[in-house]
Amino acid sequence: MNTYLLASDAAMVELLRSTVQSLSLTVKSSLVREPRKSLLPLVKNLEPGILLVCSSQSQLTEDLKVLESMTWSNPQVSVILISEADSKEDLVLAMRSGVREVVASPPSQDELIAALRRVMTHCQKTQGQGDAYVGHGQILAFISCKGGCGATFLATNMAYLMADQFNRRCAFIDLDLQYGDASYYLSHDENKNNISDLTQQIDRLDAQLLSSCMQSISPRLNLLAAPDEPGVALAITANQLEQVLTLANRMHEFVVLDLDSTIDAVTLKALDMADVVYLVIEGSLPVARNAKRIVKLFRSLGYGDEKLRLVVNKYQSDELLDVPTIEQAVGLKVHRTIPNQVQAVTEAFNLGKPLELLHPQNGVLKALREMTSVLLHAPLPKPRGWIDRLIGKAA
Repeated sequence: MNTYLLASDAAMVELLRSTVQSLSLTVKSSLVREPRKSLLPLVKNLEPGILLVCSSQSQLTEDLKVLESMTWSNPQVSVILISEADSKEDLVLAMRSGVREVVASPPSQDELIAALRRVMTHCQKTQGQGDAYVGHGQILAFISCKGGCGATFLATNMAYLMADQFNRRCAFIDLDLQYGDASYYLSHDENKNNISDLTQQIDRLDAQLLSSCMQSISPRLNLLAAPDEPGVALAITANQLEQVLTLANRMHEFVVLDLDSTIDAVTLKALDMADVVYLVIEGSLPVARNAKRIVKLFRSLGYGDEKLRLVVNKYQSDELLDVPTIEQAVGLKVHRTIPNQVQAVTEAFNLGKPLELLHPQNGVLKALREMTSVLLHAPLPKPRGWIDRLIGKAA
């Protein structure tokens, strides 16, 4: 493991160096920091490892601002702060800035060794968690054949069911890069990072960076949100997306994608990598015609019908277009119909909660459970009592 040493004088550098090397760690760089020199240029572009930095009382406030920014953008670097500051307030500020350990200055070698060992253990656990689900999962893509068909709602709630009721480790990635709002269907908590923050650091992409950019929705469901700024999405390339999806697929049993209906290079890359593509439509003739065009396009791209699954959302038995008519119009068998339950669906969206937490016996959820059961070749989960749902009980 690499280490970076920033000290106030040569004697301190040598103490840090000898301590680090006693634990068989590599000293990547060691610098004596000049008085009043800003920390910012000294901590740019560090590779994963441990940073040991000395900070005087007069520089502490400014140093913590720099460290907070660095640890946020570069979470693979763990910081050990060596400082005269020993008040409770200073320690709290240090921890809030992303500092992993604080050692009193001047430090003893025993204190440094103990702090280094704790940080090394933390790094090993973090890497272990990121790589715990190594394998090749499945990628599921949802695409709406016309705006307003409800593909985002179905995708988010199916992902939540897979994680919560079928006990599968899932990642949900919002690839409606211009106007994606999938996060609002799962949580109204603000997303600190999104896929753009990840692709801007694509050269440092690893399990820990991906995890740091995701929002934990539940113990087995992670969300990677779309960019807040539509213009930022234009910088994301198909090659970057391929790297993100490859890693996410290695870390999760299922990766669920919500796609923009505009077919561009990024969307095509997602569709190429998907194992299953759910085409979501409503039971109207204009939508069915558009779905027919999309199915024709997908077949021309070499996607077999076994990869394409037609889902009719907001379906009512008295629709003018019944299932056989829709199948004839689209040229593809209907995989599943989802009943029209406007009130319950609207309530779930407005509250920013999965439908399972509000109306677990709803007809929409019943259809989604059956669709998930077919996908996973797994039995339907047993109904859970209201106490289990309240406390989020899950294996």
